Parts: sequence; structure tokens; C-alpha cells
Amino acid sequence: MKILNILLSCQIFLYIGSCSVMKAIMKRSIHLFSGLTALLLLAGCMGYQLGGTRPEGIETVHMAAVVNTTTEPAIELQVTKALLQRIQFDGRLKLRNSAEEADAIIEVKLTDYKLTAIAFRDDLKTTPEQYRLRITGIATLVDRKTGETLSESKTYGEARFFFESDLTTSKRNALPRAAEEIAKFMVDDLIERW
Repeated sequence: MKILNILLSCQIFLYIGSCSVMKAIMKRSIHLFSGLTALLLLAGCMGYQLGGTRPEGIETVHMAAVVNTTTEPAIELQVTKALLQRIQFDGRLKLRNSAEEADAIIEVKLTDYKLTAIAFRDDLKTTPEQYRLRITGIATLVDRKTGETLSESKTYGEARFFFESDLTTSKRNALPRAAEEIAKFMVDDLIERW
């Protein structure tokens, strides 16, 4: 009986001892794994900057008057408003009211305005039900001191809309969406290329 008790206590001691050894091994493995995971995650973030980059010496911009060469009157007003809002939203560049105060100038020329019927009524096959409004333009970012073109964007913005009470009202309601899209693309193209 004594031998059985001694053997039993030895087995318990070995079991407890091996459990603490296993716990220690597991604890070290978890710490090692956690450390390697953190190292890999940090290595993946190397070179990342919050807010993006901009060229050396360019911190402020002036938005020149948008030139409208299309046949649609006054669309430059909506595009100008959308561009100013997009630059402020982006935050990498600060707007200035005059060109003399800015490091660079953004120049925009609207080159095309197109209204296309894209869906027709079922009962009247020749009557459009849905339209696509597209504004096309060119934007350039010019260094004020050197006159050098830093970047350029040739893009478009569009909005789809259903025919409402009359076409003029429908176009007027869709124009801000197309202006916001072209502004987003232009600002992203001009700034992201840096």
C-alpha cells in the first residue's frame, strides 16, 4: 500500500511538474508568436504617412477661375464650388484667396458637357426616361514661382438621373453630383501623383 501511495504521489508530482513545464513552454510560444505578429504588422506599415505627400515647398494653392468652353452656361459655378470643397476636405493643401499668397495655382478648363439618354420608357420607346450628364475637363497644378506644370488631370464626372417634370429642372438637380465627381477625380489626380 505504501509503495502504491509513493507511486501515485510520484505520478501526481510528475504530472504537476510536466504541466508547469508545458505552461511555461506555451507561455513562451504565445509571447514569441505575439511578438512576431506585431513585428510583421509594423513592417507592413513602413513608409506609410497619414495625409499623403505633397511636393517640396508646395503647401498652399490658389484656385483660378474655372474656364467653361462648353455650350452649357454657368456649369463652372458648380464645378468651382465642388473643387473648393474637395480641396478643403482633402486637407493636404491650404487654399489662398490670391495667387500671390499661394505656392501653386490650380487651373481648370471644362471642355465638354454631354447629355445622353440611356433608358427609354416601355410604353413610348422613343421617349427617354433616364439620362447621363457628363462634364469633361482638364486641370493643371502650376508652380507659381517657376511656371512649371507639376501635375495634370484629364477626367470627367457624371451623374445619372430620371426625367422629372421637365428636362431643365432634372439637369439642374443632377449637375451638383456630376460636379462633385469631376472635382474628386481632379483633386485626387493632381495631388496623388506626388
